[in-house]
Amino acid sequence: MSIKRSTYVMSGDSFFEPGVPIYVNRSYESFDMNEHSHEFVEITYVSEGAGVHYIAGEAVPVEHGTLFFIPVGQSHVFRPKTPKKDRPLIVYNCLLPASYFSGLRDGFPQASEIYDRFADGAWFSMKDITGEYHAMFRELYQEFSAKPPGYLVILASLVMRILTGLYRYKLQVDTPAGGHPQWLTVDEAITFIDRNYAAELKLGELAAQARLSERQFSRLFRSHTGMSFIEYVQSIRMDAACRLLTASHNNVEEIAGAVGYSDLKFFYRLFKKKTGVTPRQYRNAMLKNRG
Repeated sequence: MSIKRSTYVMSGDSFFEPGVPIYVNRSYESFDMNEHSHEFVEITYVSEGAGVHYIAGEAVPVEHGTLFFIPVGQSHVFRPKTPKKDRPLIVYNCLLPASYFSGLRDGFPQASEIYDRFADGAWFSMKDITGEYHAMFRELYQEFSAKPPGYLVILASLVMRILTGLYRYKLQVDTPAGGHPQWLTVDEAITFIDRNYAAELKLGELAAQARLSERQFSRLFRSHTGMSFIEYVQSIRMDAACRLLTASHNNVEEIAGAVGYSDLKFFYRLFKKKTGVTPRQYRNAMLKNRG
């Protein structure tokens, strides 16, 4: 497909309100927008659909979970895979003036290396494997749209989390061949556990995915969480069980299965060890407090 190129440059004046140095929207991409650049930094997240991102002379396929960091002055445009209305390409856009980075650096000098990492003016993309970024972009959009009290603080904290994640990703891809930041793979394993706690989780399999021995993985895992692998998994599952006990009408056996335990007696024993009470006592106490 040929792309109609343009010298059109988007100005920040069209987006940023006084005192609000962030702009967030959720956009349906079409075939109408010309290729363009902008006077601000843009971080985009493909929320739904598939298509192509034309950027810096490249045609990059995109799908749900593709994330881009687009620096000031970089020409680009998204195109959906199909013009059919029932298969839209929808992206979240987070716009930041260039001055926002210097402001963050002044406010958080300990994180200056993170912001400096983006100063080379190069675009890059990554895939959100776990869905962590999707959740953050949804929250960004909700906070920006509703503007509840303190929303600017939430926006700034979410932007910092996203930038830190992108920084870690850049460190990973910039690591010389044969190297791999171990802290990153362990972080990825923790995120995987947080999202898949009800599945059968095996230390050996996660260690292999992190390209570490079980002993190395266990040591790094404890240094990251303060707990052993088993302790962490049990803690996450018990937290989930507590939420289900207070937020659902499922019986204890159903809840045990939902958080990863088929042995009901073991679940009862572990729950009481972690909370000091039985599941039913916990549910009754929480319902009483609500009343």
